[in-house]
Amino acid sequence: MSKQFDPSLVRQSYRSELVEELRELGSKTFGDVTVLIPKSLGFCWGVDRALSMVQEARSEYVGRPMWLIASIIHNPRVNADLREQGIGFLRGEFSQAGAWDNLCENDVVIVPAFSATVEDMNHLRSRGVTIVDTTCPWVIKPHKRTLKYVKEGFTTVIHGTVGHEETEATCSLILSEGGHYVVVYSIQEAECLSAFIEGEASAEELVGSLRSGSFSPGFDFELHMIRLGVINQTTMLASESRAIGERLRLALVNRDDQASLESNFRDFDTICRATQDNQDAASAVAEQQPDLYLVVGGYDSSNTKNLARVGHRLGVPAFHIEGPHCLGEQLEYRHRTSGEILRRDDWVPSTRPLTVAFSAGASTPDTLLGEVIERLLDSVND
Repeated sequence: MSKQFDPSLVRQSYRSELVEELRELGSKTFGDVTVLIPKSLGFCWGVDRALSMVQEARSEYVGRPMWLIASIIHNPRVNADLREQGIGFLRGEFSQAGAWDNLCENDVVIVPAFSATVEDMNHLRSRGVTIVDTTCPWVIKPHKRTLKYVKEGFTTVIHGTVGHEETEATCSLILSEGGHYVVVYSIQEAECLSAFIEGEASAEELVGSLRSGSFSPGFDFELHMIRLGVINQTTMLASESRAIGERLRLALVNRDDQASLESNFRDFDTICRATQDNQDAASAVAEQQPDLYLVVGGYDSSNTKNLARVGHRLGVPAFHIEGPHCLGEQLEYRHRTSGEILRRDDWVPSTRPLTVAFSAGASTPDTLLGEVIERLLDSVND
């Protein structure tokens, strides 16, 4: 299949005149409500690329069964659009029973932007399917770094989320090369890891403080904690990734000494450029201290969740919502740490005039953000 893609076609299909206007202005007042949006938000280049590749594949492989391993990106609206276009899902809520095991040479299988595990890729090759690999180039960057770590004898410390597709793919790659890993989700978990390195916590205490699945099978806490190399899941909070790297650097200095650091520690920033840009832009808006800050994106979206955390860190009432259906007498939103879906009545500040900031994850189409803004304005200005 051609490697060329036209992202403008994807953007056009999800175009919102309201969002385009707000992007250009930065802010606009509607009655008693002033709306703020960052300079950078919404679909990133990697998402444009993935969706454009899907449309190219639909044109090139007309009449052949086409499948996604799972969600192409973490946005229900976009995945629903692909289902309506006749693309099946091999895993997840909308999967078809037996499809994964019965793939054949006539099938076309799309690898999501998050990448896929080594085991899944091997299975697809063994079935002889046509593979359309939409893996984001930014995701490939940590993969290359982990291969270097394994080759040089380092255990990979991944700042990421256990179970997230990108991190699962990275862990699978490390294991396939005979390496080991530990996944830390937050600076708090990195602190627990550092306490073990510094001799202040036992292996049992460390295991108890991290999430299930954080350690590679057969992890030897004495052997595999000597030399550490850090990477990030590309959608994590960039400032936290930097803090984790610095904390682990200090822990190794405290355990060994400064002279040994070069031999025993590596730190490499693999945060996606678009993720960083969106976080920086969101910070600039949140620093204006709006009365309310709504971040729109799929509840499974890591980068969307971290945009909401930007607001929390700046003391702004910030909520991660999925779409316009979340705005009603009660606000439906995702809890920033537990991931639980919660509801609350007192979500609209009584202040008038009211300033509301919005942002959107890298997998959130402009149409969805526009619908949220319109729903908010309708409900507040009634």
